[in-house]
Amino acid sequence: MRADLPARVAAAIERCECPSLVLDLARVEANALAIAAAARAHGITPLFAAKSCPHPAVRAIAARVLSGFDAASSGEVAELAAFTIGTLSIVDPGGRAGATADHARATRIIVGCETVAQVSAAPLRAAIAIRLSASIVPRDPAVGAVQDGSGHRRSRFGLDLEPGRQRDVIAAMVRAADGRAVGVHVHHGAVSATTGERFAASAHAALAAARAAGLEPAFVNAGGAWHAVADLAAAFAELRAAVPPATEILVEPGRAVTRGAGFATGRVIVARELDDRALRITDVSRICHLRWSTIDLVGPAPHPGTGHRVLVVGPTCFEEDVLGEWTIDPLLLAVGARITLRDVSGYALAWNAPFGGVPAASVVAVD
Repeated sequence: MRADLPARVAAAIERCECPSLVLDLARVEANALAIAAAARAHGITPLFAAKSCPHPAVRAIAARVLSGFDAASSGEVAELAAFTIGTLSIVDPGGRAGATADHARATRIIVGCETVAQVSAAPLRAAIAIRLSASIVPRDPAVGAVQDGSGHRRSRFGLDLEPGRQRDVIAAMVRAADGRAVGVHVHHGAVSATTGERFAASAHAALAAARAAGLEPAFVNAGGAWHAVADLAAAFAELRAAVPPATEILVEPGRAVTRGAGFATGRVIVARELDDRALRITDVSRICHLRWSTIDLVGPAPHPGTGHRVLVVGPTCFEEDVLGEWTIDPLLLAVGARITLRDVSGYALAWNAPFGGVPAASVVAVD
């Protein structure tokens, strides 16, 4: 818990009259510039995962600073038509967005595919990314949400077949590409790596699967989930070392671009004293306004021996609408007091929605 805020953010928060998500665009741009510099220093192509923040100002920064976008649906492809794009990578779980790619203003299009039919449906000018399961590196039991008979959790995305069958499917997809550039794509999803080692291991496994089918990939797309990596330059260097120098590497950071740039604010609407803690109900909701965010309270630490545990919850009837529990001076969260939270993810803007009579939060972008 820290009390400091950028002055521009603090001023914007004080002007908020209702639950609000506040986005520091200067921090977004600084993040994007740092990611771009670290990636390009190692010959890596950085794309922005469009789904990670729908705000047009954030996407405009990404279009200007990074090398393109990752889109996950035909709807996102249509939204991105507002921007001139270098590389557009389309990986639609339904496999339908690739057919709409020609409508994008993109110099290069890559369509992620898991079947021969998807390869055949992709535009003729599109390169093909064969999507492989993150579970091809079997050491990580936390990947995905599909539990097999061994208790190992496996990703719901990408090819994850018996080796002989996988080799045959990849070879058939290469034939269907009919001379188009073909690469591989592996995305780590919900598991957040903290170093480049995990990405390098996945790249090794993806290259091995491709080569078993006679494919030397034109590129390796290592996907997203970079937000927990503290030293991106070192991680990118480790990934680059795992892939042949002539093979292009693409990455798709999303949350990393908005890291440290998101805040939320609202008011305490109810205060109760329970036997073991103080309870505060706010008009800011975890389920409505803060999904996919690991938030922290903005405020001063209490003097030694003066703090009390305060459980802070949202206003909905949903059992898990809990913002967190902090040791603070309870008077700082009296009824009517402003509450401010940091480390709000860009995904919160995408999920921001009403529920149970609680309205969606307002969104404020601070230049």
